[in-house]
Amino acid sequence: MYFLVSDEESAQTPSRKDEIDETQEFNARLFGCEFVRGCGRMLKLNQSCIATGQVLLHRFYFKKSLKKFDVKRMAATSIWLASKLEESPRKLRDVVNVLVRVEERMEGKKSSETVVLDVYSDRFEDIKEDLVRKERHMLKEFGFVIKIEHPHKFVLNYLQILSLAENKQLTQKALNHTNDALHTTICVRFNSETIACASIYLAAREMNVALPENPHQWWLLFDVVLEDIECVCDSLEILYKYIYIEYPPKYELLGELPPGDFEQPKGDGGKRKR
Repeated sequence: MYFLVSDEESAQTPSRKDEIDETQEFNARLFGCEFVRGCGRMLKLNQSCIATGQVLLHRFYFKKSLKKFDVKRMAATSIWLASKLEESPRKLRDVVNVLVRVEERMEGKKSSETVVLDVYSDRFEDIKEDLVRKERHMLKEFGFVIKIEHPHKFVLNYLQILSLAENKQLTQKALNHTNDALHTTICVRFNSETIACASIYLAAREMNVALPENPHQWWLLFDVVLEDIECVCDSLEILYKYIYIEYPPKYELLGELPPGDFEQPKGDGGKRKR
């Protein structure tokens, strides 16, 4: 059984109960997913691993509030855990350094050289220990059972069944919509089959590609209803309008400053004195 949330749970998240409004939560989730993607790319992880990290992040914030768990730190925890689940584990030392670099890039800080934290520095130790704690907390919230199925393979299979697999442009556009869906709660509100159908539906509509509706509407072949397809498409349209106005998403501290998240001392790099 895969983790899916109801409409009621989607409207009353732990963050919303902590007086974080809908726009703030939407922005924080979007920022977190971009952070996951940035870390994943820098760690040279594949798209499946990045997608897993984004799903983990969304799932976690249906369990806990953004006010209690900072999105940057949970995003780094998500991609670290995802690398293990996808059998592409990365060293914690590398994850810590990538977290710091992605953080600087997303906050617009420019540096002439790549900063590598001293493994004996206070900041490195604080971040490392915090990530270990948060990974343990995340696993505990999920009951140490994590099962994720991505919609990408369904998109390819369904296009094959619909005799549209040769249309490379349509295929790529549908896969792009599938990746974009991971930036929103769509990926935990609907199953993979529905997201795949919605991605194809939206891509075909944008490209004016006719999809078969006789003798039966094509989505019925895959046990999906039109109402859910339209709901996913509407959510994607909201996402596209938002990022057109506000991109890249800005970080907002919604709770306490996480351990190790401070300006690095000049001179000694924050080394521990021996």
